Formats: sequence, structure tokens, C-alpha cells
Amino acid sequence: MKRIVYSVITFILFGIGISLQIKAGIGQSMFNAFCLLFADLLHLEIGTMINLFNLFFFLTYLYMQPSRPKLKDFTQIIAIMGNGLVINLFTYSVLNHIIVQSYYLKIMLFIFGLFLAAISLGAILAMGIIRFPLEGLCIVLSEKQRISLAKVRMGFDIFFLASTLIVTLITRHTLYIREGTAISFLLLSRLMGFSYDFHRKTFLKVDTDYV
Repeated sequence: MKRIVYSVITFILFGIGISLQIKAGIGQSMFNAFCLLFADLLHLEIGTMINLFNLFFFLTYLYMQPSRPKLKDFTQIIAIMGNGLVINLFTYSVLNHIIVQSYYLKIMLFIFGLFLAAISLGAILAMGIIRFPLEGLCIVLSEKQRISLAKVRMGFDIFFLASTLIVTLITRHTLYIREGTAISFLLLSRLMGFSYDFHRKTFLKVDTDYV
């Protein structure tokens, strides 16, 4: 029960972190830039667009995995969809009227949002209750194709990056691949890894003490 409550809290913090990065307006991580571009082109909210792509990844994951779908799988996608709603709430309501004009404040806002999202994501993955659809799909592809998980995930990032750049050039839309993308590339995995290791050790200690 404590892990479930903590998962809910970290999911909310993760959504707030994503919203802060969007509010900073200095570029996004590759997946978020990809989603934000198509959200603009299709006149949808960013959280809704993220939910649609996550649903696609989830259905592909269910199709490709060898075992039957479990109740836990559907519980996870419901939680993921809730995360999209949190992103919409903070992006278009809570933070909508806040205007940040200073470039340095935008940088600070983006880094704070990235820190919040990365630390929360690391905690979510460490608890093991909820798995993001893209990560689940990457694991299945890695096992089926006998390719390392890192290479599969990198392949998706390259696809998101190339698609965002190509569609942006064709549509002449606002470019979301900017300095924020580079900052995310340099810091996200490190912060998430630190958080993952810290929470894994913490939960392991709690479980040991409980036993």
C-alpha cells in the first residue's frame, strides 16, 4: 500500500516536471518534442497526445509479448493515462498564466522540471509497480530480436529525433529540438539512474527490515 501511494505521488511529480519543461519553452526531450509537435499539428493537448502514443506502444507490446495479457498490464495503462491528464492540468491550467521572459529563468525552470521528472521516473521504475509502455515494448523487442535494450531504446530516440526534424521542416512549424533537448540528453539518464539506484536500495532495506 505504501508503494502504491508513493507511486501515485511520484506520478504526479513526474507530470509536473514534464509541464515545467514545456513551460520553459527551450526545447524538449526527444519523445516529448515528438509528441508536442504532433499535438500542435493535430490541435490536441500535449498530455492527450502522449496518451495516444502510449496507448499505441501498449497495444503493440500486448501483441508482441509471448504471454497472455495480465490484469496488471491494464492497471498500468490506466495509471499512464492518468499521467497524461496531470500533464494537461498543469500545462494548460495551473501554469497557463505564468509568463517567464528571462532566458536564464527559462533554463533554470527547465532544469528543475527535468530534475523533478527524472527523479520521479527513477523512483517509479525502482518500485516496479508500473512500467511505461515504451519501456515495456523495448524489452519485448530486445528479447525477440536479441538486441541490447540500450540499442533498442536508442533506436526509438533516433526515430523520434529524425521524425521531429523532418516533419518540422515540411510543415515549417516551431522547432522543439533545441538546447533543452541537449540538456535532457546529458542529464536525464544520469539523474534517473541515480534515483533508481537510491530507491532500489531504500526499498530493499525496507523489505529486509520488514522480513
